Amino acid sequence: MKPQTLRLKNFGPFIDETIDFSKLTQAALFLITGKTGAGKTTIFDGMTYALFGETSGRLRTGKEMRSLFATPEDETSVLFSFEHQQLRYEIERKPEQLLAKRKGEGMRKQAAKVSLTIFDEKGKEIRQLTKRSEVDQEIKELLNLDAKQFSQIVLLPQGEFRNFLISSSSEKETVLRNLFGTQFFQRFTEQLKEKAKNKQKELDHLEQELVLLQRQFSSYEEKQPAGLQSFETVINEWKEYQDQVSTRITSEQEVLEQLKEEQKISETDYYHGKNQKSAYEEKQKLLAEQQALNEQQQVIEEHQRWVSHYEVAQQLRTPLERSQEYQESLAAQENDKQQLTTTFNKVVSDLQKWQEQADVRKNLEQKIAEMSQELQEKQRLIPVADAFREKQSELSVMEKKVSGLQQEIQQLVAQQLSLQEQQQTSQTVLATKGELQERQLAYERLRLEGERYCEQHQRLDQLDKELGQNHQHFEQTKEQLVEKQRLLEQQTQDFKQCKSDWAKQQITYLQTLLIPGEPCPVCGATEHPLTPDNRESVQENLAVLEEKMVQVEQSIEKTHQEIGRKEAEIEEINQQLARLGQQQMETSQQLDQQAIYLNTELKAIFQIDAQEDIVRGLAEIEKTLNVHLKEIQKAEEAQVRIMEELASNQEQSEQLKAQQTLHNEKIQRLQGEIAGLSQQLGTEDIDTLAKEADQLVEQLIKMKQELEEQMAQGEKLQQESAILTTKVDTLTEQIEKTTTQVEKEQRKISSFLEQHTDFSSQEEIAMLLKETATYENRKTTVKEYQTKQLVLSTRLEQLEHVTYDEKSQDLTALSERIEKIKQNIEEQQQLIYHLQQEYQNNQKVIMEFTTCYQNSQEQLDELIQLQQLSQTMNGENPKKTSIERYVLQVYLQEVLQVANEHLIRLTKSRYQFELDEEVGSYRGKTGLEINVYDDEAGTTRGSHTLSGGESFIAALSLALALAEVIQAQAGGITIEALFIDEGFGSLDEEALEMAMEALETVESEGRMIGIISHVRELKERVLQQIRIDTKGSGQSEIRYHFG
Repeated sequence: MKPQTLRLKNFGPFIDETIDFSKLTQAALFLITGKTGAGKTTIFDGMTYALFGETSGRLRTGKEMRSLFATPEDETSVLFSFEHQQLRYEIERKPEQLLAKRKGEGMRKQAAKVSLTIFDEKGKEIRQLTKRSEVDQEIKELLNLDAKQFSQIVLLPQGEFRNFLISSSSEKETVLRNLFGTQFFQRFTEQLKEKAKNKQKELDHLEQELVLLQRQFSSYEEKQPAGLQSFETVINEWKEYQDQVSTRITSEQEVLEQLKEEQKISETDYYHGKNQKSAYEEKQKLLAEQQALNEQQQVIEEHQRWVSHYEVAQQLRTPLERSQEYQESLAAQENDKQQLTTTFNKVVSDLQKWQEQADVRKNLEQKIAEMSQELQEKQRLIPVADAFREKQSELSVMEKKVSGLQQEIQQLVAQQLSLQEQQQTSQTVLATKGELQERQLAYERLRLEGERYCEQHQRLDQLDKELGQNHQHFEQTKEQLVEKQRLLEQQTQDFKQCKSDWAKQQITYLQTLLIPGEPCPVCGATEHPLTPDNRESVQENLAVLEEKMVQVEQSIEKTHQEIGRKEAEIEEINQQLARLGQQQMETSQQLDQQAIYLNTELKAIFQIDAQEDIVRGLAEIEKTLNVHLKEIQKAEEAQVRIMEELASNQEQSEQLKAQQTLHNEKIQRLQGEIAGLSQQLGTEDIDTLAKEADQLVEQLIKMKQELEEQMAQGEKLQQESAILTTKVDTLTEQIEKTTTQVEKEQRKISSFLEQHTDFSSQEEIAMLLKETATYENRKTTVKEYQTKQLVLSTRLEQLEHVTYDEKSQDLTALSERIEKIKQNIEEQQQLIYHLQQEYQNNQKVIMEFTTCYQNSQEQLDELIQLQQLSQTMNGENPKKTSIERYVLQVYLQEVLQVANEHLIRLTKSRYQFELDEEVGSYRGKTGLEINVYDDEAGTTRGSHTLSGGESFIAALSLALALAEVIQAQAGGITIEALFIDEGFGSLDEEALEMAMEALETVESEGRMIGIISHVRELKERVLQQIRIDTKGSGQSEIRYHFG
């Protein structure tokens, strides 16, 4: 992948800047320089955001990278193009941002957008992707890298890699873990520790649960705790107890069955006696009821005869009811006939009157015809009147338009005269353009020289500042060195004291080994106060002192390293001070020469004496030139505008005159049409014509309604006459038919009375039939009496042989005995329930105890295995190496192999990296220590002993190797660009020379290398430069510098 262009719009400090990497063709090495905070690293952030949607350091999101100087209308976007495998890719991303609404006031949230366009080698578009998921997938498949890996490969923070070289194994482990993603092994070992800890807690919980279960067993009474007995002993005791409980339950259940059998016999005797007594009492009650019924027999027989008489009379109910209905219907029909006859006579009278008014209706029809003809004539003239008014209105509008056009033509003539005057004024200003251009060229030449003057002045100020900082740093480092030397003396004294104490304890230990009477090799004494019993405590003291000696020795070694670094740092500061002093003197001389040259030119060309402030003089000249330039620009713009306005003015004038001619023609045509319409109207008043027609319409409507009502009235009378005639005839027939039916029913009634002489008249029968409620009551009473007699007789026959002797059966005694047996049964059931509950609970405890014991044994086995595995994986082994550090050793060995290829080439085969395989005194210094083999000295030494330039080359080799290894792991993608962020400011002249030679060697391999730095020496060494200039407001601009 080779970058081509990067456009940053409202991104960070950039408003709209484009970095064209294709311009950097003179050499592969280029410099990105600018003040701190100008936005040097933002360029790399823009590339990373375009590709992956996040910045290189992940400290800020794309939304947060929106420029503070962007207006609400301007979007933030990053457009990045690059070449890869003969194809050109162009990717544009826009973060989520708040923008001004296109219409109206207020803000709107615009969602994040992305597009990826792919072009072939001829520049033809192949395809375009606009969905974020598709673009991210395409970039992932193309580069096989994520944002973090891309940053690690393309951006090398030099300071971090020099610190990495001299850091401890623990510190390297943290860095390499992030680079190679071995967090899994760290999390795995931590999880093992946590799992072993949790397993121990589970085991403790199970042991507590076993103790609680023993206490839950019902036989647990003042016995030895089961924790002191074997599992088998406890279980056997519990099973024996359970067998005893089971035997007792069986025995008690047999007693319960005996009680239930006794209860059954007693209840049988009780209920038999009770039933016999109830039957005897029922028999006596039924005999009494039978006697009462016999006493009511005479009344019931009377009721039965009355019911029979009523039921005979019921045979005549239908004829009586029909006769009554027919007589009532006949009376109603005769009444209806009388009313219809009266109505018919009135209708005939009204119809005769209507026929007498025929002449009035004929006159009304004639008048309606005359008014209709008059209305047609007026309605014909109404459209003519409307057209007349419309033409008059149109004529008035056209006359006003002609007057308005005449006024516009006069205004255009006045504007044309004004524009011609403005044109002459602009031409006078434009005559000075040539002279201004010459002065601008002269100013631009002096401005560039002034910028160099300002840069030199800033450089001088920077040198003064750096000198002060270096002097301060020198004093601070010198104080730190003295402090470290004092600390070394104290640590050395502590070590000697510790060693002396260890020797004393060693002698004491040896004394415990002497045979009694044997002379001591130290003091010669044959009596030894210390006995072998003291040997263990002496050994413990020796172990403590040995550990303390190791710690003090490590502290001394660390202090020696720090003193070496401080001495080297002081030497570097001295060299830096000498170099800065020389640069300060040279820069001051250059400033004086530039000031003389600028003053001379300013006086000669612009007649300005800028002896005191050259920058202010140049600013005044620029201000004056800008004023003149703006005047000329305005004059040029005015010339263009005036020419356009003159042409527009002429065109408008011609258009207006043509419109005026058309309007005059239309006025003449309208005047002719109005005269023709006036002739058609004649003497009619156009204002009252429509009103008169409306009045005629209203009169016609009323007259027509009146005629229609009279005709409808006659038709209605004729219809009513016909209908009434038909109804009278129908009623006459119905009366005759109803009279026949009445006579028929009367004949049936007379026949019935002749057959049943016990009824004197039909009125008597009618009165009897009205007693329906009495009939129903007496009939029900008779039926109930008969039913009761039948039931009593039947039941008494069943109880005929029932007798009862109260003295022979004592039901009270039997009831008390049954209650006593029930109480005994309930108590026996409670006893059995408690025994069964105890048995079941104990069985549950036995099962839980067995399961818990088995689980505890399994947990104990797992705990032992986990502890052993955890100790091994966490580095508690002879090699003092954890599984993660072992994996990182493999990665680091691979990195060092690649790094040695660079280091051998850059140091001309003098140095090589080696991985220290010795086991350190503690885990923090074991496994990832890096040494350097010096071929000239033939020895291996620590990487912290390298000088400034050597350490830079070593760190560069290591950084390049890390990038290549990560590239290879990501799928072998070729990244033809490398950015080195800072790392040069602390190098002296010799070390900087070595670093530049190393970079030039890497450059010869074909990679594009960009150095991000503000070091002045690099500006002099690197020809191709991207300079980032800042404005006073904080905005940044990009410009190129070559040679």
